[in-house]
Amino acid sequence: MTPTPKSALHRAPGVSKEIEDAAWFVLGAGLQGKPSALDGSTLTWTTDVANELLERLERGAVDPKAPMMTNLRQHVEGAGRAVKMLAVELLFLQSLPLAHEVKSLKVKRARVAEAAAWLEPKLELPPELYRGLTDHGVIRDRTAEFNWTVREHLQWLCRFVRHVDQQSTAVLARAVQDPLQFHLLAAGTPDDQPAIRRSMEFLVHPDFFEPLVSDIERREIRDAFGSLVGGASGESDEDVTADIRRIRLHLDRQAGQRIDWYSRHLVSQWRKVGDPGRRAWRLRTHAGSAQLLQSWQDAEKVTLDVEHLRVLEAGVTAGVVQHAVDEDCRHMGYVEREDTKTAVFAFLTVMKPGDLVLFEHSGAVQLGVVLGEPDQDGDHRRLLRKVQWFAGTHPTTELPRHVQRQLATAGKIVDVTRVVQALEPLLPAEAEADPDDLVPVQGSPSHGFKPLTQDFADSLHLGLESLQEIAGLLEDNRQVVLFGPPGTGKTFLAKHLAAELAQDATDERVKLVQFHPSYAYEDFFEGYRPDTTDDGQVSFKLVAGPLRRLAEEAAKPGNEKKPYFLIIDEMNRANLAKVFGELYFLLEYRDDRIYLQYSPNEPFTLPDNLYIIGTMNTADRSIAMMDAAIRRRFSFVELHPQTEPIKGSLLRFLQARGLDTLPAQLLDELNAGIDDWDRDLMIGPSYFMKPAAQTPAGLRRIWKYELMPLLEEHYHGQLTRPQLEERFGLEQVLARLGDR
Repeated sequence: MTPTPKSALHRAPGVSKEIEDAAWFVLGAGLQGKPSALDGSTLTWTTDVANELLERLERGAVDPKAPMMTNLRQHVEGAGRAVKMLAVELLFLQSLPLAHEVKSLKVKRARVAEAAAWLEPKLELPPELYRGLTDHGVIRDRTAEFNWTVREHLQWLCRFVRHVDQQSTAVLARAVQDPLQFHLLAAGTPDDQPAIRRSMEFLVHPDFFEPLVSDIERREIRDAFGSLVGGASGESDEDVTADIRRIRLHLDRQAGQRIDWYSRHLVSQWRKVGDPGRRAWRLRTHAGSAQLLQSWQDAEKVTLDVEHLRVLEAGVTAGVVQHAVDEDCRHMGYVEREDTKTAVFAFLTVMKPGDLVLFEHSGAVQLGVVLGEPDQDGDHRRLLRKVQWFAGTHPTTELPRHVQRQLATAGKIVDVTRVVQALEPLLPAEAEADPDDLVPVQGSPSHGFKPLTQDFADSLHLGLESLQEIAGLLEDNRQVVLFGPPGTGKTFLAKHLAAELAQDATDERVKLVQFHPSYAYEDFFEGYRPDTTDDGQVSFKLVAGPLRRLAEEAAKPGNEKKPYFLIIDEMNRANLAKVFGELYFLLEYRDDRIYLQYSPNEPFTLPDNLYIIGTMNTADRSIAMMDAAIRRRFSFVELHPQTEPIKGSLLRFLQARGLDTLPAQLLDELNAGIDDWDRDLMIGPSYFMKPAAQTPAGLRRIWKYELMPLLEEHYHGQLTRPQLEERFGLEQVLARLGDR
């Protein structure tokens, strides 16, 4: 029996036939007990070969400071050809489906080729191994442990090979044909490693299993879509797998094709708003002693004391934690209780495998990576998580200033994700992100804008120098208000300038909100909104507003170099003190964090790469009446018909299109009739940029139905209607132009 790849009809998105064929090229021979497909003659999937490689891997790292491949070579030094070839096969299978941590095919191929070169004579990799392979893989969830625990995964694969070799031909035949039988085979491997096991299940049966290996993301998907298939079956691994398959088949039928869990449409429904991916955590638990750090390193873990707290499950909600701490820890002061709530919730729910952890002691920082889900010791006095601690420490004083400020924040467990990119260059070689994504550790991230071009200025019919000035103010202060009379193009300029500076054609990094008198903090940042439970009961759910959503997107690792823009249109129409609330502080102090009124256990910061552009219509409300706190935190740029960059823009607009320039003359004459002390009431050029302004009838309509009512409102109680007509009527303005 020769196993054949499954039909492409139900292949998961991103799984090319080449990936599937490559996996089966190696697995097919191994599962049948045939010689390795790499040379066609060496038996590798045997108990003896697997045991020898496993024993060598279990000796531990030869040099903890050396890269993984260096240590792996030391492990297999002196071994026979079959052992070395099995190491090549397992290394290939371990990295083949990954899309994130081992980012490129070039890197994956180089690792396997390096291991193949250790054989004597050197093993030439067969072309079938990478034939036509151009994609980067399909498993895209939190796969950090694939990159940082290669040795542990290779150990599990050795046990899997040994387990396979001990099965009958009939058992293996059923496993090849039946996904559930293969799951039983893989799950029967001693000392389960769920992530690598699920990866193998997917490679063997991609039409049945999902490219999801993380417990967290599997449960997030099941919980988000479970109601579509009648709810969850249970909490076991098999239950979650079955539920996700039922959900996927349901969504497949709706979509008419195999869905992709990471498509923008779906991921926005199951992934929590603002999930930044890999986080970083500063730990300051217990006494912060060197003995504590040593015990953590020896046991490869991190702990959190919860001596007086009831047992809480992983994934517990913030509300449950808050209630439990308030009830069980009454002996603590208020500040200590609040700190405990934050730490416990972070440890049990927010912290994920792949996150970085930092422990500062004696002026140096020790780094590690979280590898396990939360657990408790036997007497329930401590919470535990498995952590791989990296060799060596880093003097705190040599870290960038913005990192030092984050590390100085008070608290047992502090989320310092905003500096994760500055920490990644300190990690060992196989823990590093793609070098193109890293921020130099010597200083803070740079968010400099690309210089604006003359072509861009010409497209807006505005002066380049004035536009560069506004961009410079944004870069320096991060908050700018464009203010002026109606029709001066404030919103138009804000949208086009933000899109140009963001260099984002999709507008994903430019969002616009409009304030109005009833707009509040709950609309802008976060607040509780009515919701309906599965059983039809009305409840309230905390919903993030546009500022929070955009801020958390901008703060995600990998986005630090990308500018994000929030445009607040008609900014002065709302009660700004009510809308901004405690966020006033962060507008001025971007390096600091605050605790929010609806999320008191979750510190929040405004990322440096989030820029805010407000617009204010001075005909509605003069900026002189603005809250002094807002005036101090924003740079104010006037857009006025009689000053640059708006002055002359209508004439340039008309000339660029070869149109009649009469509207520009009319606008100048109209504004000349408005007294200087009423300059905030002057009319902007956008009224005359409409096609209707080029015909006598259209011009009269604009004048009668748009401009005169506006002026009548401005001069109510000051001028009678005949006086208003005499001063600003179209015929009278035309007559004054004709007299010149």
